Amino acid sequence: MVITSETSIDSVWVADIGQKESLFLPFKDTVKVDLKRTVSDLYNVYVHAGGQRKGTQLWLDGDRLLIDMSFDNEKLIVDKVDTSTLYDASIKYTKTYKELLTTEADSATIDKFLISEIRNHIDTPLSHAIVGDFLFRNQNDRDKVDQVYRMIRMQTDTLKRHLISNIDKMKHILDQEAVQFDQYALGDINDQTTTITLDPSKKYLLDFWFVQCQPCLLDHRRIAKNLTIFEDNDIELIGISRDTKYRSWERYLKKHDYPWVNVREQNPEKRLTYDLSVWEFPTYALIDHTGTIEARFHSFAQFEKYIHKNNKLSSR
Repeated sequence: MVITSETSIDSVWVADIGQKESLFLPFKDTVKVDLKRTVSDLYNVYVHAGGQRKGTQLWLDGDRLLIDMSFDNEKLIVDKVDTSTLYDASIKYTKTYKELLTTEADSATIDKFLISEIRNHIDTPLSHAIVGDFLFRNQNDRDKVDQVYRMIRMQTDTLKRHLISNIDKMKHILDQEAVQFDQYALGDINDQTTTITLDPSKKYLLDFWFVQCQPCLLDHRRIAKNLTIFEDNDIELIGISRDTKYRSWERYLKKHDYPWVNVREQNPEKRLTYDLSVWEFPTYALIDHTGTIEARFHSFAQFEKYIHKNNKLSSR
């Protein structure tokens, strides 16, 4: 590593992300770093100067690397990396992904790009970082998560155990196929703990929302105008709020007086939303009387489309 700096640097710290190797090296303008393990990982490179630590992370592979860096007392900048295909690939991936987000490309285009990049880097730990971006966008879509999980599970055990691997998170999403209400403290409009009992003759649509979620509130207006979809299909709607402030939730419900069951998560340490990996709101889950999840949706419109499509299929 060649480090250009007009500021006095005390030492340099280099370590892989899991710190299987961690080296503190005295500063020279050219620092030779000898690692025992194969270089194919995400690496931390930090400089210690004036009692502070500034650094960056780099995806690196190869046997002999030349890294040019500069330090301006505020940040450590990577100027150039020679002979590292993984570094080049990571820079290209990050640039393209940011461009897709900046230009507001449609979800299908972005997902197609991410899946292609996961496949291209399936034999390197960079795949885990890309999976992380994919899950951030799609963790509520079980089918999409399953598609990526099928790819990742073919990796070696060592690669699957990488520090930033998302395989356990994907397993959790895929294994959580049923809702067990008796495991959670849910409060009613009077802030009293209540029990939800499922009727064997019906299905249920769970609406995960909170008061400050504008898309959730817009969906509520749409739902209120289309209650017949529940009556015609023997489905009951249950709103499950993750609001931590009871009063704001209570005021909202009393103001609108929606004619469906509404409960609120009471125990922040044992949340249904957390166990079902619900991070995007609104999220809807269609369940049967056993709590088994039949489908998930990101909007009420998606639920309507699903019901209409199934009704057409059943009428054939």
